[in-house]
Amino acid sequence: MFLRKFLLLGIVIIFAFAMAGCNRGGGIAVPPSKKLENGGNLLYGSLQEPNTLNPLLSDLIASQEVGNLIFSGLVLQTDKGEWVADLAADVPSRENGEVSPDGRSITYKLRPGVTWHDGVPFSSADVKFTWQLIMNSKVDVVSREGYNKISSIDTPDANTVVVHYSEYYPPFLSLFRTILPKHILEKEADINKAAFNRAPIGTGPFKIKEWRMAEELIFEANPAYFRGKPLLNTITYKIINESSLILTQLKTGEVDVVSNIPFNLYEQVKAINGVKTLITPNMVWEHLDFNLDNILFQDVKVRQAIMYGIDRQAIVNSILKGVASPAAGDQSPLSWAYNPALGVPARDVQTARNLLTEAGWQIGPDGIFAKDGRKLAFSLVIPSGNRIREIIAQTIVQQLKEAGIGVEVKLVAPEVFFNQVLKNRQFEMAMYAWVGSADPDNINLWHSKNIPGAGNGYQGQNYPGWRNTTVDKLVEQGIRSFNIEERKQIYFSVQQQIIDDVPVIPLYFRANIDVVRDGVVNYKPNPSISSNTWNAWEWGLMTRK
Repeated sequence: MFLRKFLLLGIVIIFAFAMAGCNRGGGIAVPPSKKLENGGNLLYGSLQEPNTLNPLLSDLIASQEVGNLIFSGLVLQTDKGEWVADLAADVPSRENGEVSPDGRSITYKLRPGVTWHDGVPFSSADVKFTWQLIMNSKVDVVSREGYNKISSIDTPDANTVVVHYSEYYPPFLSLFRTILPKHILEKEADINKAAFNRAPIGTGPFKIKEWRMAEELIFEANPAYFRGKPLLNTITYKIINESSLILTQLKTGEVDVVSNIPFNLYEQVKAINGVKTLITPNMVWEHLDFNLDNILFQDVKVRQAIMYGIDRQAIVNSILKGVASPAAGDQSPLSWAYNPALGVPARDVQTARNLLTEAGWQIGPDGIFAKDGRKLAFSLVIPSGNRIREIIAQTIVQQLKEAGIGVEVKLVAPEVFFNQVLKNRQFEMAMYAWVGSADPDNINLWHSKNIPGAGNGYQGQNYPGWRNTTVDKLVEQGIRSFNIEERKQIYFSVQQQIIDDVPVIPLYFRANIDVVRDGVVNYKPNPSISSNTWNAWEWGLMTRK
């Protein structure tokens, strides 16, 4: 489980590496010997049913996936993490003059001639209305983060939007991923209960045709889509209520694509004939937090010893079956801020023991190091309900025991773990996951002012209690700089500080598992905020014989 506040995913470079029995990202193209069908119906399987078709009102993956079929945003991220124009005519930048020198005014030139599904012209007024709707306290949007930093929006003409920020907001491109129609929703007394949320009008490549609750949603191609009519005639978004049915329906051809396959089914789906298993790295990173106020962990040599006692690669290989990548720092290899010069420290039990000896610890008769009458033994708290995490935690216990370090795993209910244990820093060591954002700014995680406590109203997620003046200065500079290269070097330095000072031990970055039947083309899994349905207008089916 991970904290919802960081559910915004984003990537810039797809990290590709070989793996037996599956494909890593990249999507599926049309073989030169095959031809695409004219139209066709693609069957898309999901373990989740949308709770609404208005993406602004839901954080469910299913609502985001179907939302991409119906709606468009100003810009979107490709499967390679590149920002490309969507409803905007181009991506704002300093080079094209659409980002002001101070970074606080962003101009979007809109594509001309775009229409809503009902034929009404799309305009800048819809963009401004969407922002006003998001900021309306009566509307139950998932998040106002970023939008609350906008001071005003100007619409000098129908095809121009100028967004003014009260302060520089680095991930501004991640906003306005869904634009809603003013001409329909401005008449609604309560948007939360509007019929629109079940039968919306968008500008996207597909229109909602029918929603059969707990069964399927049927989408038909939008012939007036601004990129041209989609290759498919229809997409049927099938609700698969039980994970065991995934295997059956893949074998019988009742689904063409299934996204976000549960890890426990990985080996089984990989063995099915006629399908390809795609592994796409994402930015969810599992890690261990030290409570740096605990006397055991105040010597960096102790923290380094614990780091060297853990074999991250073995965890990825043996437990996660390669469906992950070992982590060196807080930035995923998918991010433009990832430092490629960093290596993941390999397990070295002798180095771990040497560090502890240098720090004044001596091995005891029970094989556990001790100092001043106290053993180097502590508890590792994890949220319950995640079997894989529990197995990994017990593996870490065994690995550290071999280095002379004693660990006991304690399971805590997730709501207690996140709302009490972490918030009040009631742990010795804790294991959980963060989700990297579209921007590498982690000031909320690392700045000393964000150590939750009575002094700051228990705000911030610096749960380890990391007090590092160098890091404080770096993360402050990172959110003030407009220069991408300068910011990159800043976050390179933060990553090095994490390795040197070891306030946390990054373990691994997770990956998404998707299964695609042979004959489906142009399906390109996308772990960014744009999700797997980002390019549905390009999807097609090869001619069946």
